[in-house]
Amino acid sequence: MRNWTGTGNDPQTSLRIITSDEEVCTMVPPDARLLIVDDDPAIREFLKNRLMMEGYEVSEAEDAEKALERLEEHPDTDLILLDVIMPGASGFDLLRTLKEDRRYCQIPVIMVTALGLVQDKELAFRLGAGDYLTKPFDTREMLARIGTHITLKKKNDAITHTNQVLSTILTTIPGIVYMKDADRKFLHVNHLFEEMCGICGDQIIGKTGDTLPDRKLAEAFNRSEELIFTHGIPFLENVEDISSKTGETKNIFFRRQPVRTPDGELNGLVGVGIDLTEQIQLRNILSDREAFLSTLMNSFPARIWAVDVNYHFTQQNMHHATRWGSLIGISVDEIETDSSVREEWKRRCDAALAGKIDCAVYPCGNKDKCRVLISWTVPIIEEDKKTGVLGISFELDEHTIQSIVLTNSECQGDEPAYI
Repeated sequence: MRNWTGTGNDPQTSLRIITSDEEVCTMVPPDARLLIVDDDPAIREFLKNRLMMEGYEVSEAEDAEKALERLEEHPDTDLILLDVIMPGASGFDLLRTLKEDRRYCQIPVIMVTALGLVQDKELAFRLGAGDYLTKPFDTREMLARIGTHITLKKKNDAITHTNQVLSTILTTIPGIVYMKDADRKFLHVNHLFEEMCGICGDQIIGKTGDTLPDRKLAEAFNRSEELIFTHGIPFLENVEDISSKTGETKNIFFRRQPVRTPDGELNGLVGVGIDLTEQIQLRNILSDREAFLSTLMNSFPARIWAVDVNYHFTQQNMHHATRWGSLIGISVDEIETDSSVREEWKRRCDAALAGKIDCAVYPCGNKDKCRVLISWTVPIIEEDKKTGVLGISFELDEHTIQSIVLTNSECQGDEPAYI
């Protein structure tokens, strides 16, 4: 509608257009897009041309319905110039619709109208308008306000994007994450922190650790964070035993790092925790298993050893070490013995790596004292792949040999003659 409030029926008079000898200095953010919503085509045309001169991309609509269509076409719109009095839905009605729509609620809206009553401005701001221009107004003022609001929106968009990225990272990190401000109040917790505490984030955000339902957990957090907030240590790493809601104890490794301003002032804290319960349990199991195997190997009356596919020793019990010395990490080629012994050792390892289980008997000693060495070599197989060789050697002295010979006559069928 035509609603001039200037000295004549000219939109330039109503808007107090700047003459050619006046200068306008506006900082137009790159790729800024505006939407003009006004039922008067002359005003739309004038504003569109003036704004395009400043480098803006401009869309226009004559009513609320067309405005929503233009926003569908250009959801990246950075600012809306909205007239209040229009046929059908008013500018206030459209403003209310925009602010209730999550797609458009962040777009700043400047109301442009001849209505200058305080209650109209109050209503506009209450509905979410970013600014309010009353006709007639200086074009320089309009351009300055537009530039300011678009710059603020671009910055807000960048902050929103950064927060979205940060939120995604914090959500997807496979660990417990929380942040606190300088007053030790929680700023953010992720879902794993909520699970650890047994309460939702809304019950944690804005509160100190003293409000956590688990007193032991709260005390553990306070002790650790005291070292950062009070004593200023650069970071803290420790493992804390935390009881879950089911009564199960979790071993959580935490690293806490202070957050500082560019001036070096302590501004908060970030804590990241990783559940090491399974790893610690596995480590304990492996440690127990290793202790069991070590006891078994060293108490077994035989020389036991193992090499990898490159003939480097990886295992050796004390009986083998007594005979050959410590060989861990040494290859068969480096053993201090006759070359014929080394070659025989490698030959048997090659046979085992080819999949053969071999048993060899080596007589030794002299005419006065006889001994026999019985040696087995077998392949070590992991996931259908040969990864090394295990060797076991028994030494039988003359007395044991004679006992075997004496019991040989007592053998019946398949029964063992000697156990």
